[in-house]
Amino acid sequence: MMNIIKITLLLTTLFFITACGYHLRGNLDLPDALKQIYITGASTQLRDMLKKTLRSSDVTLATNASDAGIVIQVEKEKMRRHVVSLNSSGRSNEYELYYVLNFLLLDSDGKPLSDVQLIEITRDYFNDQEELLAKNNEEKMIKDEIYRQAIISMINRSRIALQKMTQQIN
Repeated sequence: MMNIIKITLLLTTLFFITACGYHLRGNLDLPDALKQIYITGASTQLRDMLKKTLRSSDVTLATNASDAGIVIQVEKEKMRRHVVSLNSSGRSNEYELYYVLNFLLLDSDGKPLSDVQLIEITRDYFNDQEELLAKNNEEKMIKDEIYRQAIISMINRSRIALQKMTQQIN
């Protein structure tokens, strides 16, 4: 009897989780045109994070623009770190990471699918003077999350641009 209750509870929980649209982080449900992406002009960090993010979604980076369903042309990409506050001895207490990304979405023939897109992301973090190694690791993790957020935004904007394109054709 106890096993039946456990199984019923487990099945009910799984049903509710799937019904609310829950999916594993990083797993993107993409249309066929986004299964092959070509990116040009991106930094190594953005390109590496794009590969990591797309790996779980059955998407590959195309080796040339003609094989891709969509081309992401990075026009400008910059990561800056600013001191936000200082302690009494003049050392930084808090930093702000500021990331800006301008990109253009193109089809495989090089025709623009949208105007230049802008993504700006900022994150603040505390600078612990006692834990230098932890501080460096925290900054790397924050930067990775910024790149991941920018990629998700690029993919979502690509999806919208492709939908607009197919609506214009039909």
